[in-house]
Amino acid sequence: MFFVSVLLAVTVGAQTPTDDTFTVSDLASNPSGTYFDVGLEGSRIYSAYNLDLFLSTGISVALDANSKPRVQMIKTPASVYPATVTHVWDDELEDYKDITTYSHTLSCSQPTANQLRIACHSNINEDFTKNSGKLFRVYVTLDNDALASCFSPKPIVKLSGLNLTTSAAVKYVPADFSCRPFTTGIPTERTIPVNVSAANKIGTLIVPFDTELPSGLKAYSCNAVVDDLLTLTPVASLESCTPYIIYAENGYSGNLSGTAELSDDSNVTDIFTDGYLTGVLTGTTVNTGYILQNKGTGPMFYDAEGGNFSLPAGRCYLTPPASPVKAFLFDFDDTTGIKDNVVNGKSVNGKLFDLSGRSVSSPARGIYIEGTRKVVIR
Repeated sequence: MFFVSVLLAVTVGAQTPTDDTFTVSDLASNPSGTYFDVGLEGSRIYSAYNLDLFLSTGISVALDANSKPRVQMIKTPASVYPATVTHVWDDELEDYKDITTYSHTLSCSQPTANQLRIACHSNINEDFTKNSGKLFRVYVTLDNDALASCFSPKPIVKLSGLNLTTSAAVKYVPADFSCRPFTTGIPTERTIPVNVSAANKIGTLIVPFDTELPSGLKAYSCNAVVDDLLTLTPVASLESCTPYIIYAENGYSGNLSGTAELSDDSNVTDIFTDGYLTGVLTGTTVNTGYILQNKGTGPMFYDAEGGNFSLPAGRCYLTPPASPVKAFLFDFDDTTGIKDNVVNGKSVNGKLFDLSGRSVSSPARGIYIEGTRKVVIR
């Protein structure tokens, strides 16, 4: 078998790094079809594992007669699973026969056409008998016969979300995987929900694919700030993995879908910065930068001030240069109807708030918020 090692940074929670690796073989064939094997090369003994496996364009998981993925736990001397041989009486044979049972159970699902989710565990929390060996086999189909020779030794799959668990329920994550990563990314169908309330009109958005702006929704990049004012530049369409501020005059609710072509590094981090905006494709806790909030004076980016904010997938936060400003306002183009307003004097019609959202009854010179507009009292 031919293996290529690649070091990939994986972000995990309370898991412990390990030098053990997963391995992915070249494509091979037998009378049952074309397949590749996934194995483990390590120094520890485990009791369970789980991972996501992505197939590159031109190769897909073969299905059985019940339209289920053809994924088999490897039950040979080359595997790692403990086996028990029981002698069972067979009435037809009028003799005992050997029945082999295995300590572990393999299950899989297919969240998307090119993705497999694999989980293996022991119902009695039994350990593997070896720390290196084959784990499971995946049967595949190719778009055409000519691809068979092209996929070996060219890229086949990528693994992510790897977990190795011991019988003591201690979770480990491999430091690297001996598999060939994609050169052009993982083609994955992704859907990102978009919701902008009619009251706020403003939101943030990042999607992992190029797409046109739907009717009723505008998008802006942010590459400059002046004092507490963000300078926003309108865009004609959404680019993959690029964070935006979005605006919907009458609110917007819908889904944007497309095929994501993420590079290896991009798929691992799922965090992207462009200008003064940072977006996340996976739900993330943020405690730095500025978070879009409405504290009663309309939506503004407020300093996180070390607090933990749960940022959903497809959303963004502001990451400008270091600044003493506690909140940033917007300077849109004129078509949105939300334009910075400067008032020379103290004659204002509505209730005033400072930039921290506190009501001000006797304003001095400074910058305030009245409704959805910025007011400067000189």
